Amino acid sequence: MDIFSQIKRLLLYTGDIVLFYLTLILALLLRYPGRFDGYLFWEQHFWPFTALFGIWILAFYISGLYDTKSVKNDIHFYGLVIRTVSIGAGLGVVYFYVFSNRFFNIKPQVTFLVYLAAFSVLFLLWRRLYNAIAQNQAFKHNVLLVGQGKEMEDLAHFLRHKPYLGYRVAEHLSLANGNSPDLFGNDLKNLNLHPILLEKKIDTVVTTLELHRLPEIVSQFYQNLFMGISYFDFPTFYERVTGKVPVTTIGQLWFLENLSENEKKFYEIFKRAAEIFLTLALGIVGLALSPFVALAIKFDSPGPIFFTQSRSGKSGKVFRAMKFRTMKVGAEKNGPQWARQDDPRITRVGKFLRQSRLDEIPQLLNILKGEMSFIGPRPERPEFVAELTRALPFYNERHLIKPGLTGWAQVNFKYGASAEAALEKLQYDLYYIKNRSLLLDLGILLKTVNIVLSGKGQ
Repeated sequence: MDIFSQIKRLLLYTGDIVLFYLTLILALLLRYPGRFDGYLFWEQHFWPFTALFGIWILAFYISGLYDTKSVKNDIHFYGLVIRTVSIGAGLGVVYFYVFSNRFFNIKPQVTFLVYLAAFSVLFLLWRRLYNAIAQNQAFKHNVLLVGQGKEMEDLAHFLRHKPYLGYRVAEHLSLANGNSPDLFGNDLKNLNLHPILLEKKIDTVVTTLELHRLPEIVSQFYQNLFMGISYFDFPTFYERVTGKVPVTTIGQLWFLENLSENEKKFYEIFKRAAEIFLTLALGIVGLALSPFVALAIKFDSPGPIFFTQSRSGKSGKVFRAMKFRTMKVGAEKNGPQWARQDDPRITRVGKFLRQSRLDEIPQLLNILKGEMSFIGPRPERPEFVAELTRALPFYNERHLIKPGLTGWAQVNFKYGASAEAALEKLQYDLYYIKNRSLLLDLGILLKTVNIVLSGKGQ
């Protein structure tokens, strides 16, 4: 994430927190006209409302209000704000009417209703102002793309259609990757990039070129070193803005340079300990829900309650994954098939189980046995793995880590069942393998909660 994105996200968090407390002061002034004093605010209301604000920050993150992609003042944005504030209102009502008096000496229901009315208006205005500021041209990087090919064309199209990312394609110079004799008819030795960099106010250069083979271009960029321009090779920049690794533009050396597994040892130990604790905790809930799920499956369609299937795990090791059955018996009588969106083989109860992820309760056993993780690439069937390994570059490398119940690809890519969709998911999986961390895992878990609660699961 570049510095502009970090600043924008920090501004979001800071602005929300400041607004929380400013609105509280306003609510107290309206609730107690002429009687407001410091004690009333700091001693009686500060900590009860601060606890609620912490819950709200978490709810806002889960709903996607801190996703820098949601910075456009359109119907989607307004719908997201209204839905999130409504959820926050519901959480506040439960908190102040049921739980707050167990921890604090006040039960400020009326103050909260006044607060909610003021906050709903001010929050919408504040986020609308933020969106307008974030989309201002002054906050955008001017990008010079140098190189040609489908990947570069796709990147240019991606940046032009996603201005909220903070990049503007100021110029695209299509230069062949190699010792090309010309650039729009110009001799490389006589090419002068300085006017382009100056006139277009370029601050970011992205290239697909192997610059060590083009000393003329390197010299041009070096002569403009003091302009403070950031230079990126294509894979690095593509990963930064998309959250994916462009598998068609990397080679074996990329894996040797970017996968520092020795640095992940402490992370893996902590993650495994957290998984065991979380598996046991969720297992208790899962055991309580399982009888009801089993009865629903039995009443809905004939057949077994559980469904087991071979899946490819870490290092390609095959294991048996168990899930609650969501398809009709005989769904694969003609052999292995890709699951499809709105698949007619899925039962009515099965559709609900998939959307709620309840069908994956039995896979907690796979996690406990160490065959799976909570977060990682989706475990695929060996038949499909063999097919995709032949069709896609570096597909087998997704088995460098354990597969997961959820993952970076699952929360970022809409459902798809094809080689093209597998390529997209592979790029997300490689990004996760390279960048996996406790903070990224937490973000994936929270986004998964949002998907489940919004009914977008499959």
